[in-house]
Amino acid sequence: MKKSKTGSGVILGVIGIYLMIPLLFTFIYSMFSEWMDVMPTGFTLRAYAEIFSDGAFWMSIGRTIVISILPIILCTLAVLLAMYVVVVYCPWLDKYMKILCTMPYAIQGVILPISVLALYADAPEPFSNRIFMLTSTYCIVVLPYVYQGIRNNLNGMNASRLIEAAQMLGAGRFYAFFHIVVPNIISGVMVSAMLAMAIVFGDFVVINTMAGNYFPTAQMYLYDVMKKSSQRTCAIIIVLFCVTLLISGFVFLRGKGGDEKAHE
Repeated sequence: MKKSKTGSGVILGVIGIYLMIPLLFTFIYSMFSEWMDVMPTGFTLRAYAEIFSDGAFWMSIGRTIVISILPIILCTLAVLLAMYVVVVYCPWLDKYMKILCTMPYAIQGVILPISVLALYADAPEPFSNRIFMLTSTYCIVVLPYVYQGIRNNLNGMNASRLIEAAQMLGAGRFYAFFHIVVPNIISGVMVSAMLAMAIVFGDFVVINTMAGNYFPTAQMYLYDVMKKSSQRTCAIIIVLFCVTLLISGFVFLRGKGGDEKAHE
């Protein structure tokens, strides 16, 4: 057993190093003015100083975080309520809900934002509001990932049996689902949320098509800088990676803490 664990650790370490190599070279390139030979030359932190002093960059980061978190929260709440109905009252609806929630896989990319704009551009407020449309569109984009994560965790813990046991002890169905079942799957929900957030955080097609200059995010800022400076582009990539890593770490710790409380 020890040898197998050691071998698995070595394999994961090698894969981790391999995946980090492009990021490492991006980080090195962001700190040098030229890299025309084997080794880079002209060490400088000018690229980081420029983006850190640019208010537009921080505003774009804030917009990206907001537009990444808000749709995921709304989508997660909607899926949890829907799964409550499916698990407690209508188990036969599960196959239809699975089809409905996996349909967005087929309509991603430029098709989805153009379709939403064509349908709601002339609609009354708030449906014609670009931010409202953007948030709703991202809810559709992340729906398959959020639904699949929640569904797998519910099936893994046999939620219906757990609710029945809670009812035998006097708990109501709604209380049993949201106070007993949900806390036990919170870590799985967080993993699904982080996967969805990574997709939204790195999106450019939807935000550029639907919002454009109305709501410039970090990806649009990065696209604009790519035309001007490769060093600044690399610096922005590193900063975005660090921001994503911090958010992921915070969510992971919160989810782990909630999971431990649920098992106490």
